[in-house]
Amino acid sequence: MLNYFKTFSIWRTAPTQIDIENAEKKIFSNLKTEYEQKFIDIGNGQVINTIKIGDKGEPIVLVHGFGAGIGLWCCNLDFLSKYYTVYAIDLIGFGRSSRPDPEQIKTLDEAENTWTESINEWSKKVGLDKFHLVGHSLGGYVSACYALKYPNKVNTLLLCDPWGLPARPIDFEENLTMPKRLISKYLSIDASLSIVRKMGPKLVSKFRRDLLMKFQHVFPIEPTDNTENIISDYIYHSNSLEPASGEHLFRMVSLPFGYASSPLFERMKQIDSNVNISFIYGEHSWIDPTPGFLLQKEMKNIKNIHMLSRSGHHVYIDNLDEFHNSILNSIPISNDLKDLFNNNNNNNNILFSNTVNNTISNLNLNTTTKSNETIITQSAST
Repeated sequence: MLNYFKTFSIWRTAPTQIDIENAEKKIFSNLKTEYEQKFIDIGNGQVINTIKIGDKGEPIVLVHGFGAGIGLWCCNLDFLSKYYTVYAIDLIGFGRSSRPDPEQIKTLDEAENTWTESINEWSKKVGLDKFHLVGHSLGGYVSACYALKYPNKVNTLLLCDPWGLPARPIDFEENLTMPKRLISKYLSIDASLSIVRKMGPKLVSKFRRDLLMKFQHVFPIEPTDNTENIISDYIYHSNSLEPASGEHLFRMVSLPFGYASSPLFERMKQIDSNVNISFIYGEHSWIDPTPGFLLQKEMKNIKNIHMLSRSGHHVYIDNLDEFHNSILNSIPISNDLKDLFNNNNNNNNILFSNTVNNTISNLNLNTTTKSNETIITQSAST
């Protein structure tokens, strides 16, 4: 399969930092609020690409998912900056942040520490003693790991369709057929980004048209193949630079078919009870919400679980109104901004309540029990 995509390499030159910088500028071109982009030096020759937008209210930090970057928050930043001081970062190994030598990161602990320590050093450099942490997919996994290690820095942990909670079923490999084992090898998540590097932005727009459709209200999909699409261009350039540190880090923390090597389900129970936790799930996502509801039964600091209608895995773009409303329900607004919120609430008919708290009894949750453990299955799709 990879040899097939090599034939398209003649269509493009090798991507550069300038290419991804230009792609990032284009994706933020529709922002109405002034923003600031900086590379924050975290030591050891490494930097974290950072967007800061808004200067009001509580600080929130947005952490993207696998194969993404700060640019995919483009439809959320204007709204959130009305109520919060918003920071969005490229995780180490992704986007325009530093890409450490994969050969120096050989274990799961080293991979997790690469992400958590870089965020901690970043928070010191930007002067954040305490903040609200919002993570999507892999970013949710990283955010939970950070809250486990540095609970005194996290006011709210908001996990948006988080990856990595359920354990892989005990008999999972025994039930795998040989074709499925081969599919796992060639269609693993980290392999998918190696395909992206072979494809170029035009073919990305063909193979990830589903993602482009989610942004078409901002960046329309043109009928001609010769027209550049800002989203596909950004996704391509964000994942085309070498070394492929982000993929290597993910490989260190994951198992085949989309499971985490060290699942968060049991680990999250150790998060300090002073950290307020909420979940946002997509009603039609491949991520199973069952772990969140089961944890809510045991953890008093899980405040809200939001199920977004008409939403898949990409909850931050699939249903903007419900996603933004869920954030406002989960992360407090400063007292001096509540009047602004109330005015906007009346003008725009934004739904807002003190809590949107679903319980496990509201859903038909499919779990199986084996060896006195609750096993929660998770799809490997991306």
